[in-house]
Amino acid sequence: METTQIVQPATAPATPIRLCVVDLGTNSFHAVIVDVNPNGTFTILDKIKEMVKLGEGGFSSHLLSDAAMQRGVEALHRIRILAEGWGAEEYMAFGTSAIREADNGGVFIQKVREELDLNIRAISGDMETRLIYEGVRRAVELAEPTLLVDIGGGSTEFVVGNSTESFFLRSLKLGAARITERFVTTDPINKVELKTLRKFYRDKLKPVVAASLEHDVRDLVGSSGTIENIAQVYLNEIGESSRSIYQYEFDAKSLRRVTKALTRSTLPERKSLPGIDEKRVDQVVAGAVLVDVLLKDLNIRRVRVSPNALREGIVVHFIAQNYARLERLAPYAGVRRRSVFELAYKCQWEETHALKVAELALQLFDACRELHGLRDPERELLEYAALLHDIGYHISRSSHHKHSRYLIENADLKGFQPEEIEIMAFAARYHRKAHPKKSHTDFQALPDDRRNLILKLAALLRLAEGLDRSHFQNVERLDVSVRKGKLSLKLHTDGDPQLDVWGAMRDADLFESVYGLKVVVEVVEPQDSDD
Repeated sequence: METTQIVQPATAPATPIRLCVVDLGTNSFHAVIVDVNPNGTFTILDKIKEMVKLGEGGFSSHLLSDAAMQRGVEALHRIRILAEGWGAEEYMAFGTSAIREADNGGVFIQKVREELDLNIRAISGDMETRLIYEGVRRAVELAEPTLLVDIGGGSTEFVVGNSTESFFLRSLKLGAARITERFVTTDPINKVELKTLRKFYRDKLKPVVAASLEHDVRDLVGSSGTIENIAQVYLNEIGESSRSIYQYEFDAKSLRRVTKALTRSTLPERKSLPGIDEKRVDQVVAGAVLVDVLLKDLNIRRVRVSPNALREGIVVHFIAQNYARLERLAPYAGVRRRSVFELAYKCQWEETHALKVAELALQLFDACRELHGLRDPERELLEYAALLHDIGYHISRSSHHKHSRYLIENADLKGFQPEEIEIMAFAARYHRKAHPKKSHTDFQALPDDRRNLILKLAALLRLAEGLDRSHFQNVERLDVSVRKGKLSLKLHTDGDPQLDVWGAMRDADLFESVYGLKVVVEVVEPQDSDD
């Protein structure tokens, strides 16, 4: 009888992990859906940007407003819908300046966890800078030392580096929203405020300028919204609106025409200007002044815009942190199967035994189809329960079957409905020791049809476990037949099967009770080959 192969063959294509990364910025939330491959590459499937203005009005008070937090939750809800539509298996959400600086940032993180089951990690400015560098250098050739600038709402990140190493990394509280709130009260910005702002920038940028001059930087690469908007305005003005800002090399002197024009513009003029996000019109002036100061003081000759930023850097970080895991899980296709194997590896399972038990359990399932009347969805749950039946050893050898149930129920297995997890957990729990009885209140509280299903699967798993009681995989082949009120098991073995025969007979009681068949085990003696 043919058996289903539990593990995909080594020649099967490596299966990527589908990841949703969320960058929770002070102004906007950026999300990217990617397939992460075991070889360290990734493919972007979709992107979404939500202008949330999470930090609006909160820089001086160090508080996120209730309205801002609600906008954030609603934006993350939409992002979650998109990610689930793509079948995302894992999420990484990093909070930046607004969240890390707010006294109630933890309240927002908890609110998101409770309402959306999404965990946000608030990262430091230093880590944010490193991640931006990792993201940008994946997208832009940095042959010479270059200044990378990412202007956010609350902070701006600066890197001096090339494609292989960074020489200087710094996060400064120079975000466009923060600076606008502190310095810009007139529209257009008057000369006094403009002069004050440029002086302030020059004072704060001293370490950035010093590092850039030390490495003879003449190129600037910008990422994120403010610089993207400035670049798009420039292309629109020169009649190149169809060109991608990410493939265009901007002459710095020409680009300064845009930065200077923006400092002279009124709010209505900026609103009517193609290329500027509607929710960025009130703070783009502060960002434009920062860019202008850098271009002038460093005598920058060329400006490029990176399509990658923090979110892509988070993907690179994920790959670096999970490289061995990605390689290990590559053969397993599908969210559910990969999630099961990942739990097994985390619990340091006895792999060869679990795979053999799963193989035997599926063969028994197939042979008894006319008896149990179950279909392939239940067959899949039996396979997974068999793969995980012994993971309770990770907690304790004593009562490990009970610990297996606990781990399966609490492991956040992906792609399963709660009742499916329940079925797998109870099937694993009853693979040994006592049968279900009245004192097992959790089991007795289940609906009748679910209890009956669990009993059918647990009986098969229990018998399969007995057939590898030695844990030596002695049963090379199993012939199964059902006739005359008996389940006949003929074992073709590679070694002494005495313990496995004993285990099968000992563990046949639940099968005999559930299916009403007598289990008969016979060892097929190997035939001597002629010399």
